[in-house]
Amino acid sequence: MSVACIIPVRGGSKGITRKNLSPLVGNDTLLDRTIDQALRCFAPNEVLVSTEDEEMAAAAGKRGARVIPRPGHLAQDQSTTASVVEDLLENLDPSATKFHQILILQVTSPLRQDDDVIAARELINSGKFDSVISGFPVTEHHPAKMYFMEGDLARSVSPEFETARRQDLPPVCRRNGAIFWTTREWFAKTGKLWGGRTGLVVMPHERSVDIDAPEDLVAAQAYLRRKD
Repeated sequence: MSVACIIPVRGGSKGITRKNLSPLVGNDTLLDRTIDQALRCFAPNEVLVSTEDEEMAAAAGKRGARVIPRPGHLAQDQSTTASVVEDLLENLDPSATKFHQILILQVTSPLRQDDDVIAARELINSGKFDSVISGFPVTEHHPAKMYFMEGDLARSVSPEFETARRQDLPPVCRRNGAIFWTTREWFAKTGKLWGGRTGLVVMPHERSVDIDAPEDLVAAQAYLRRKD
């Protein structure tokens, strides 16, 4: 199955200015690290960087990825990844490879490992799932103990387990944003990058950092220094 491994990046970011070009280890940036990983796991023609930013486009091309220009109106704070993917697929050269699957690798998840990607590929290729995501186990704050608030009315998030003993609660995982993998068929039918019959790649909490603020970047850098 051919995979459109899409790395979406844009020039604007609020928590960290020019976040996607932030240095991580040595001279490698967040964008560099994700492209390198993608090229280890997929053929060069499958690694697609979507951006409206000229500097990021140049950096991605130099690293060996295919750059797909993104319209400026799809590089706003309110732009969805699904809309970016739809535009990218519609504007690919008709003679290009027919992609059967869509994978999103976000550069803000720099502690994702190749083995995580390989595990996700095995799940999606099994044919049992419409999509595969990644997440980490939640050991505290189980949803069975949480409530949606509707005005002054509290409605249980998980009513079937609301009164269950802690030891009887099913394990839960929180989505971490490192991997979103779906079939082209599911995306075409729903416009969603995950959902339906969903497989999960479990990653440890310490590698589930999502770079949004300076302290997240510091934590990722510290983790990688410890592992070197």
